[in-house]
Amino acid sequence: MSYRILFTATAKEDLRDIAFHIADISKDKNLALKFVNEMQTKCRQLHDFPESGALPNDRVLRSLGYRFLVHKDYLMFYTVDHETKTVFIQAAFNAKRDYTRVLRKML
Repeated sequence: MSYRILFTATAKEDLRDIAFHIADISKDKNLALKFVNEMQTKCRQLHDFPESGALPNDRVLRSLGYRFLVHKDYLMFYTVDHETKTVFIQAAFNAKRDYTRVLRKML
């Protein structure tokens, strides 16, 4: 049961921002790229296990089918379309942010 993994424009922008932020703090561009690549690799597990992410506490997000993966201090939110066998990575950001407020703005 293989699913395609697609990153939305928002998720791509989030990953770019995370890379810039890590590069700025660490002064190491390669470290930032490695970190973002690790996040993308984590998302690839959804290729075979699309339901493997955790369910958010927020009832609205849960009812809309959102799930998330954790990579270090970051969350990657996604939805699954079982008809097209596609996983949509919707957003990625630091876990210290209020994810319900951020994601509800996207709805």
